[in-house]
Amino acid sequence: MLALPKLSLIVFATAPAAQVAALIEEASHALVHARALEFLILDSRRDARLAKALEGLLLETDQIKVLPGASDIDAALAQAARQARGDWLVTLDSSGRADPHDLPELLCAARHQGLALVQGRAHHASRARHWLARLAAPFTAVDAQPQGLYLIEREAMCALPPLKGLMRFLPLLIRRGGGRVGQHPIHWRTPGDVIAISAPRPSFATLGETLRQWRQARRWRPRQVSRRPA
Repeated sequence: MLALPKLSLIVFATAPAAQVAALIEEASHALVHARALEFLILDSRRDARLAKALEGLLLETDQIKVLPGASDIDAALAQAARQARGDWLVTLDSSGRADPHDLPELLCAARHQGLALVQGRAHHASRARHWLARLAAPFTAVDAQPQGLYLIEREAMCALPPLKGLMRFLPLLIRRGGGRVGQHPIHWRTPGDVIAISAPRPSFATLGETLRQWRQARRWRPRQVSRRPA
């Protein structure tokens, strides 16, 4: 079995408390071979039921930390990265669509290819749906949560600037910092194995904000942020 490094899983707690707890339990079993494992839960709703749901998990108390997630997804992610103790960060939404059992393969790809960011993409998504999602992205809300799994080297993440649109332009920023970016297929757990892509209503205001963020990301002059994983 592949020896896994220290991992910090950043969980966006948007699902019911019981579902968040079930996902954490599943991930802890999937990553039992990690040198160290912690869960940083971003709870923007401040759900009082979440703490009670987490009490039943067979995990050490210092393995789970509930953070008051900011309404700004970029600020929340940056906050979690600063507090993380793992060598690698994993973004995981609480819907349960992404399968934590795919993470060892993403880590293997990062190690063998020297990647600072691995984007988990549903391997069964059709080319048409893939391009539809890319075309719709500039019109979607800038605080939309990441889809799928993102495996990010913590050193690379913490070196990035506190830009608005950090999550949206994460691959661009990692590359500008000298890091390598790759993709790896993952299992996307949805009814009928189909990714539901909502068609957002076109908004020129949102498009303008996206372009402004893109220009900021392009102008950023970083220091070297990546190293080849050991």
